Amino acid sequence: MKKAFGLVLTYFLFLIIGTAVGMFFYYVYLNVQSAVAGIPFEAFKKEDLLRVLFYVLGCLLLFICPAMVYVRISNKGGILHFIFFIVLSALTWGIFVPLLGHFENKAFYNTKDSSRFLTQGYFRQNGDKIYYFTNDYNKNPYLDTTAIVIDTTPEGTVEVEKIKPTRDFILFRDSAPYSDILIKNAFDQSETQPIISFAMIMGRARNSFTKGWTFFLAFLSLGLVLASLYGTADLFRWRLLNTGFLMIMTFCILAAHTLYYHPVFTSFRRQFINNKGFFIFLSKYMDEPLLVLANVTLSLVFVIIGIVRFATRHKRGL
Repeated sequence: MKKAFGLVLTYFLFLIIGTAVGMFFYYVYLNVQSAVAGIPFEAFKKEDLLRVLFYVLGCLLLFICPAMVYVRISNKGGILHFIFFIVLSALTWGIFVPLLGHFENKAFYNTKDSSRFLTQGYFRQNGDKIYYFTNDYNKNPYLDTTAIVIDTTPEGTVEVEKIKPTRDFILFRDSAPYSDILIKNAFDQSETQPIISFAMIMGRARNSFTKGWTFFLAFLSLGLVLASLYGTADLFRWRLLNTGFLMIMTFCILAAHTLYYHPVFTSFRRQFINNKGFFIFLSKYMDEPLLVLANVTLSLVFVIIGIVRFATRHKRGL
């Protein structure tokens, strides 16, 4: 009983402490992303705080089941511990995840992104060209902006151009996910796709929630496979090996849910998988049926492992 209630305490402490710590670090990161050279830092904006809160809570809900499995590895529990784990996992994916998506959609339903602009008086290099604005670009969406454009190629020239305001301007596109390419060049030089994208996973959760209950039920297969890692808590005799296996499998599952949408694999699926009759039928009721089937299959494997390990331990009297 004591260990079971300890699991509940760990659950809520994980959420509370994780939210506080995660919001601090992600808020700093978000402000770096949205910074524009020459614009003073503005702290504690309500819209930014809400975005940070929803993002951090989403990440924590993804990790809460593996965290509870780690508690099980560290402190062996009985049947009551297992029942509490099932209840908390169901509470997480059956109630908290849908509520998070509902309130996030509601909070930002009528919210428009603030107009993006670039300040004057800075040299911004993108590729072979350097842009110098004589007045703020896109500050007024109805007025053209004068810019000195320097072509740095051997045959390049220096020209004064009138640039029309548009959110699709090349300096905006190439600075993503930052707001100013000066900030991107200072902090981020890589163009590689992340191995794990929490924003992508949570975006899929919101989309499935709005499409209907079968689509969201299919998305919950991710929660099923993460929760079924409980079956591997006693896979090895050494706790260190069990912890390592838990960390590796959690990483692989979340990475698979990101790399599944990599352009190379997306092209492969469209050519050889998605056009099959079975997957065409399933796609009427769920997004990415291949991924859902993989989640369910892996969940069954973990559950079978847990049953076998429990039976062998019980037989040996361990």
